[in-house]
Amino acid sequence: MGSYLIIPAQSDQPEPYLHELKRLEWIFIAVRWIWVPIVFLMAWLHHPAQADMMIALGVALGFCNIVACLLNIRIKKPSAQRALGMAMLAIDTLLAWGIILVFIRDFYTAAYAGFVYIILEAAVRFGITGSLSMALVFILGLYGAFLYREAAFGVRFSTSGYAFWTALMTIVSVAVGMIVHEGRRQRRQSELYLKENTLLSERHRIARDLHDTVLKTLQGLSLEARTLGNKMPSTKETAQYIEEVCSRTSREIREVIFDLRSENVEEDIGSQISRMLDEWSKTTGISGESNLFGQDIALPPETVRQLRNIVSEALTNIKRHAGASRVQVNLDISHEALNIEIRDNGRGIGRNADELQSFVSEGKLGIAGMKERVELLGGVFSLSGDRTGTVVKFSIPVKQESNE
Repeated sequence: MGSYLIIPAQSDQPEPYLHELKRLEWIFIAVRWIWVPIVFLMAWLHHPAQADMMIALGVALGFCNIVACLLNIRIKKPSAQRALGMAMLAIDTLLAWGIILVFIRDFYTAAYAGFVYIILEAAVRFGITGSLSMALVFILGLYGAFLYREAAFGVRFSTSGYAFWTALMTIVSVAVGMIVHEGRRQRRQSELYLKENTLLSERHRIARDLHDTVLKTLQGLSLEARTLGNKMPSTKETAQYIEEVCSRTSREIREVIFDLRSENVEEDIGSQISRMLDEWSKTTGISGESNLFGQDIALPPETVRQLRNIVSEALTNIKRHAGASRVQVNLDISHEALNIEIRDNGRGIGRNADELQSFVSEGKLGIAGMKERVELLGGVFSLSGDRTGTVVKFSIPVKQESNE
């Protein structure tokens, strides 16, 4: 019987940043434990008539902090952890307003500065949006508190005091929010850079392994098949087939290795094909010439890979069957299409692309594969040949974005 892999639902899996949310909550819990004695101290330093209210606020803050400690230990889901953070921010905000209202009857007071902590907490939890939101809450709340003070205690509305606290809290909220936002942006960039470097290192490792193991093994099999065919004429046809399969697979693996080692998301197709032709010419000793008409363009990696495979197959056919001494590759690039022509001065194929069935029946799958790759790219493929040589032409559409 087969085995089954049970994958839990995504909602049941903990998010990687749950431990960071918990660590952040522990920091705020520790800060609140510093607040509690300060609140009690303020109760004794303030007017004795307000001591009971200050003690009550201190006890309430301590009780809420104990509950936060217990919940921070028990919570296992990030959504619940975020809900705890929002609830504690709301409680801190209410306690801050409670302290402000205790001191509201005084004309000059520094109690309003305690709201800076609320802005800092909101910024750390929710970024610049949180800090600006808390600044707005303070500005509107302070306006109402000043009106209440004037009506309840006969203390006139201080326009200069209100303007000072409004400006101060706005500056603090913007500055802290921008600092937190920039810190998070740099952290995301660092994480992305680390991931890209890790991925690139892994791609290079795989490319090295493919080159040192699979590719060398295939090359060895190709040489052994050629030697076997030369020594035993009766097996020559089979040996040639094995050699062709090994060579074709080797080319495909080389393309994979090239893709793995490529660090650019997009590459200029003209320079790629020109480099391919130069390397092929040095290896085969056949003269090669590439011409580019129009401006070179960058294409998506998969399109570039398919085009390289097509050109590579055409060059391989020239080496094996054409008996040519010269090859010319012409690229004509426009805003609408990419046209490639591969021309040699060999003996000529004597057929056209419409006779693909005869190529397949003879076991010549390379040309059929070239045509299929072109059609997968939405292009048109043509093949012609006579005594003066063979011409392979294909055209694929080019999106306007690729030229920008």
